[in-house]
Amino acid sequence: MTSFLDLVRRHQLISFFSLTLGLTWLAFIPFWRSNGDSIPWFTFGPIVSGFIVAAISGGWGSVKAILASMVKWRVQPFWYLVAFGLPSGAQLASILINPLFGAAAPAWGNIPAMAEMLPIIVLYAVFSGPLGEEPGWRGFATPRLLASHSALTGSLILGVIWAIWHVPLGLVGDLSLYGTINVVLASVVFTWLYQNTGSVLLAFIMHVTHQNSVRFLGKVFTDGDYVQQQWIGVAIWAVIAAAIVAWYGTESFVRRPKTQRAVAAA
Repeated sequence: MTSFLDLVRRHQLISFFSLTLGLTWLAFIPFWRSNGDSIPWFTFGPIVSGFIVAAISGGWGSVKAILASMVKWRVQPFWYLVAFGLPSGAQLASILINPLFGAAAPAWGNIPAMAEMLPIIVLYAVFSGPLGEEPGWRGFATPRLLASHSALTGSLILGVIWAIWHVPLGLVGDLSLYGTINVVLASVVFTWLYQNTGSVLLAFIMHVTHQNSVRFLGKVFTDGDYVQQQWIGVAIWAVIAAAIVAWYGTESFVRRPKTQRAVAAA
């Protein structure tokens, strides 16, 4: 047992990613067998794995660091604007651009009323990824990846694994190529947000906003027009990611020396 725990301590990221994929895909089986009609407990794979590996490798101090980042709300107001506004702004921009490429005019009446959307948003925030994922991806993995990789490299590594994590959704018809690419691009943006705030809470907000802007605003199109709009959205996220790299460089995504990074090695 001691040798196994030592192995986990020496290889924290490999342990985390392996446990995350294992727990998630195992917990996905009941969801798959119910044809997507049961509670998606599998979305809690990253947070459970993050806390387990953090506890083994660093004890209460490492667990406490993740918990603290989950409730860190005192950041510059600009970053709240980014977390709320950037995903919804990208989605709205893709909607407005879509007719320029031959799509029908947006059917704005298809968007549900706010009173109808809010309960669903709250429910999905808990059970559809944001709460179960962000403490693992950003709270645990990002600081450790960036301790030995540049922000760009670490983001792409995490983005690819994050995309692989979603693969079982293909069994219930909820996986697409544009969504997979968007996950990798979003990883760059989420790293930028986390590097400048140190807040999993802000990453959680951005995740909720992105997820639900696609879910609800995307209703203005159907069939091929919807798919085209989502590809335009991917292109917009690619531009955002490229702009971050162009402005901040590849190393840290923050405009200060490496020694003052927002997420020093955890």
